[in-house]
Amino acid sequence: MERVDREFFESLFRSFETEMRREFAEVRRELGDLKAQMEQLNTRMNRIGGLVNGGARAIAKLAEWSECTDVTTADLPHRVSDIDQRLRKLEGKKD
Repeated sequence: MERVDREFFESLFRSFETEMRREFAEVRRELGDLKAQMEQLNTRMNRIGGLVNGGARAIAKLAEWSECTDVTTADLPHRVSDIDQRLRKLEGKKD
């Protein structure tokens, strides 16, 4: 192999090496950007998850309150009727 050929291949390989280093650096930079975006997305998803969990707890408490209120409201006409009967008896005794 002649000296000129050897220098040509050596130059070609050095050129490839330089190009590969540049491309790898670009890939590393893009991966760093991607990592930052993923961290931001993770933070946002955690915040959304907290809101969803808080909303679910609030809805569960509201359902519990609603059921308790339903029981109380259903009992209310019976209680009013009892009070009305007692009042009528008391008023009847005074007459």
